[in-house]
Amino acid sequence: MILKPEDPHQIFFASRADLVAEEEIVRVVDEVVSRLDLGPLYAYWSEAGRGFYDPAMMLKILFLAYCEGERHSRDIAKKIKYDIRYQYFAGTLRPKYRSICRFRVIAPELLAAYFVKIVRICQELGLGDVSLLAIDGTKLRASASRRRTFRRKDLDRLYRHYRKMLSEDALLDGRELAEGDDSDDEPGQESSDSGRKAFSSLELKERVEAAIARLSEGQSEVNLTDGDAKFMKTSDGGIRPSYNAQVAVDKNQIIVAADISRSADDAASLAPMIEQSRDNVDSEVGKILTDGGYYSAANMEYVAGKNLDLYMPMGKSHPRESGKFDLGRFRHNRERDSYICPAGQELDYKYSRQRHGVERRIYRASLAICQACELRAGCTTGRQRELWVSAVWEDERKMKEKLLAPEGAFLYGRRKVLVEPVFGNMKFNLGFGRFLLRGFEKVKGEFLLMCIAHNLRKIARHLNSPRPALASYHFQLIEISPILRLILAKLIRGSIACPNPGPKLEFA
Repeated sequence: MILKPEDPHQIFFASRADLVAEEEIVRVVDEVVSRLDLGPLYAYWSEAGRGFYDPAMMLKILFLAYCEGERHSRDIAKKIKYDIRYQYFAGTLRPKYRSICRFRVIAPELLAAYFVKIVRICQELGLGDVSLLAIDGTKLRASASRRRTFRRKDLDRLYRHYRKMLSEDALLDGRELAEGDDSDDEPGQESSDSGRKAFSSLELKERVEAAIARLSEGQSEVNLTDGDAKFMKTSDGGIRPSYNAQVAVDKNQIIVAADISRSADDAASLAPMIEQSRDNVDSEVGKILTDGGYYSAANMEYVAGKNLDLYMPMGKSHPRESGKFDLGRFRHNRERDSYICPAGQELDYKYSRQRHGVERRIYRASLAICQACELRAGCTTGRQRELWVSAVWEDERKMKEKLLAPEGAFLYGRRKVLVEPVFGNMKFNLGFGRFLLRGFEKVKGEFLLMCIAHNLRKIARHLNSPRPALASYHFQLIEISPILRLILAKLIRGSIACPNPGPKLEFA
């Protein structure tokens, strides 16, 4: 065998495009960014000032980095220096980590528009299929320590502490000016240290003042590092400053809607996520799947008013009466506005209450009749039976029937295989378990970057794969057993090829 040595000092000439010809994700990022409206992004810089890097180039580098799970600006700068895929965009330029970090936060609101445009590109390629939509949320840790979260009394104590430090610094500076500097140190050294100390005390004092202002708005506690973060229970069981990240994914696991919430309750995000999904896609949204965390009476009213085909089980907040006769065992007398119990006794209307914005009517039986009733042991454990009838009770009953039907049970089983792998890909494959930026707007922009990266990876896989995902097939639901349905799904995944995968991106 002939040895073929390679001289590292030898000069060679090659096109950067040829070196990344087989890198599908690089070509996808290059083409997708060229389709975005970058005019508003360029408007943030002026040619009258100092030089700046091309925003299109910086955006491509940022998209590629997030597609590979590289989120730290120092690591991205190192990639630009040594990785030919990043040099395909940067050329001979070498942006420093400070420039990358500044660019990432320059216009987080533009990322929402770019996210929508990329969703539309997925639809053009035949990847978008919103006939089935799954919505879910996950708690992502903020870039803040729980030890920096304080209540009002703790903040008042810190405020007095830093105010005292500022007074001592001012007194020390006044003495130095009056007595002069007799030290043997280098001139200006002590005053410089004192200035740094005073600046640090002043900065911390201003942070505490801002935190106290937040508490006056109704918050019970606030974090000094990231004031927008809230204590939430994360997937590992801990309670830490976090944000509630929400996504809506279609049948092909394309993220069609994404948002960040400061509330740990998922129910408040259902209507905004559905509306955002309908605005971001060109076609009509079909069946919607959510878990029980999104249940609320207000959401039931919203779904009924919008005539949406939603599959949502009753969550933990739904009132349950274990071991008692449910409302379906009682007959409503519309003329007297009362309910007839299984024993034939009447429960009269007493009063109404508002819960989560929905009216609940309370009906109560006679105490004497309930005490002597033979069915009392199976009906109630209290002194007398009460019924709390929600204004959306009929909608809840229909929802339960829909979920118990074979088609509803099969569709709801698809929820976890559509949306859960999306969060798994972000957290474990791309290492997105905690935010790097601080503040609600910056955090939202960082999450949109990760969702854009997820969709770009889906596009690259679609263009590089001869066979589309199983979720792109449309097949009739038939009355078969769950085991046979699973076998049929596996056969479809392994044998059927899509005759029309849709248009592909044209690369120069």
